[in-house]
Amino acid sequence: MQVATAGVAVAGSYEDALLAYNKGDFATAFRLYRSLAEKGNPYAQEALGRMYARGEGVQRDPVEASNWFSKANDQINALGAYNRGDFTTAMRVFRPLADQGQALGEYLIGLMYANAQGVPENYSEALKWLQKAAEQGEPKAQFSVGLIYFKGLGIPRNYAEASKWYRRSADQGNATAQFNLGFMYAKGQGVPQDSVTAYMLLSLAAAKGIKAAGEAREKLMKSMDSAQVAEAEKMAHDWKPKPEL
Repeated sequence: MQVATAGVAVAGSYEDALLAYNKGDFATAFRLYRSLAEKGNPYAQEALGRMYARGEGVQRDPVEASNWFSKANDQINALGAYNRGDFTTAMRVFRPLADQGQALGEYLIGLMYANAQGVPENYSEALKWLQKAAEQGEPKAQFSVGLIYFKGLGIPRNYAEASKWYRRSADQGNATAQFNLGFMYAKGQGVPQDSVTAYMLLSLAAAKGIKAAGEAREKLMKSMDSAQVAEAEKMAHDWKPKPEL
């Protein structure tokens, strides 16, 4: 059962950090990059390394800069190995990081156990690692935890728990979580049935290219009145992601 795919969430606070940096607000950029870097985002690690190297928002420190550049390089190479199917290399790099509490490492190790990538399929072990990353705010891990609870993979199915994790991921802008949570609101699975919220979530997912979300929204609209549709469309228009820092 494919729970999710590897990758690094770069939306939300990463974009906020980049915006702050481009405005010359180095103090804010440094704070946001540091938070993401410590969770394992290699792009934030590279940016943090540059700020240490240049003395932007922090005292210049070539040693600290080199440390962050090295971490970014190791993780980018390990992500590449994972995506090539070289799970031995990915496990070698990310397992020690996961043991140290780094969110990206926890997420990747969880994926490997969930998807039987280089290790035997083990949903109990997968959930343990994915939930650790999810609790640190990693949106893809939150989605994966939600999916495990929704499908009852190795555990009893629990729609309420699934909706909780989907919501946290959806709030950060994960389109697949928005799509799945929208369906749950449409059907009243683990949440009160709410066509307006369902329509809003499906609209957000459709805007990010999930074709099935647009089709589901059009089907749902047939059971809604014009006032409900207008409210849902306004909610979708006004929606903004809420990164967990």
